[in-house]
Amino acid sequence: MHEAATSPGKRLRPALAQLVAEVFGAPAARLLDAACVVELVHAASLVLDDLPCMDDAELRRGRPALHRRFGEAVAVLAAFALLGRAQALLPVALAGAGVVPAHRAALIRRLAEVVEAMCHAQALDLGAARPPTTLDDLESIHAGKTGGLFVLAAELGAVAAGISGDQLEGLRAYARNLGLAFQVGDDLLDAAGSEARIGKPTGRDAALGRLTFVSLLGVPGAATIRDELVAAAIDALGVLGDRSAPLVELADHVRTRSS
Repeated sequence: MHEAATSPGKRLRPALAQLVAEVFGAPAARLLDAACVVELVHAASLVLDDLPCMDDAELRRGRPALHRRFGEAVAVLAAFALLGRAQALLPVALAGAGVVPAHRAALIRRLAEVVEAMCHAQALDLGAARPPTTLDDLESIHAGKTGGLFVLAAELGAVAAGISGDQLEGLRAYARNLGLAFQVGDDLLDAAGSEARIGKPTGRDAALGRLTFVSLLGVPGAATIRDELVAAAIDALGVLGDRSAPLVELADHVRTRSS
């Protein structure tokens, strides 16, 4: 569990939770535990993604994948334990952040819904019902696998800062588009990135025969989709006014990242 949760990574999802809180004047430290919940769920999902029955990955974040180091059984147990730790931590984290009980209950339900959606989307990605073939298929898959956790991170930061209504909806739209843009960026890096920089083998999606934004649209087409998603994310921030600058900067980072 420790290895999965603390291996070197971008920590983009917890950073988003804290950044949203800061944008609305709440101290980032107040969101630290809630942000960790998001990262624990993400870490668990990576452990499961890497298993031989999923992507059969050898490396993660520049280190041996957890099942390569500790065995498949320990990796599966660690992933479930991380999810359990996240579920146990969230109520305490929300109380510590000053979230009122009614909103705590809603966010606890949201965590369960996001985890279930991630599992469903992974099944679709594996072709459990039928192989994905269209852009709509891809967007549906990655809205669940990637976008949902981005949206939850933004919701945690917003609710802790007392934000609701149009501003909360704007943040959800921002996070949804940002998560999809991040995934398209991952596909681009897998196709043409540096293995040393991204910390895992490149060309893996093609080797597995997986449909990706790059295999469907080509590198230029995928880059265009990524840029359009980033632009849509930034447009959704219009309801925030001058507060949006740090979130615009984060979106630009997602568009230009090389690892």
